[in-house]
Amino acid sequence: MIEQKPDVLFHHFHSIGSKNYLLYVCKLVEKGFKQKIQPIYIQTKNQQQAIQLDKLLWTFKQDSFIPHTIVGASGLDSTPVQIGWNENQFHTAAAIVNLSEEIPISYLESKKIHEIIDDDEVKKNKARERWKNYKSEGCHLGVHQIK
Repeated sequence: MIEQKPDVLFHHFHSIGSKNYLLYVCKLVEKGFKQKIQPIYIQTKNQQQAIQLDKLLWTFKQDSFIPHTIVGASGLDSTPVQIGWNENQFHTAAAIVNLSEEIPISYLESKKIHEIIDDDEVKKNKARERWKNYKSEGCHLGVHQIK
């Protein structure tokens, strides 16, 4: 049986503020949730960003409700959207939104990975390394430019 490799889409931002960057992530997650893609795992760069995104997902849109939690919250492992970071990861998600500079541990078990890259040279270089890793694993790669 041939194992299906995940599709990896690199969302490359050109000069966008951090609030707009996280709003984009909220809209991307909302779209996936409405399409019944579950669970969705958002890997942030650290716990502080996870808490910031957790708050933003509750408030970014008046008429939107996206059930979500921080990974490891007591009794909430079945919540459709899980937010974590490198030291606190969620395993086996249908889709991953990666805001960190590391590849999530269980990425090969996902169907879709969204790599969110801002316009910083150091971060772009780290993204190029992840691109090479995904390519060597046989993942299907794509790029979405956001201006």
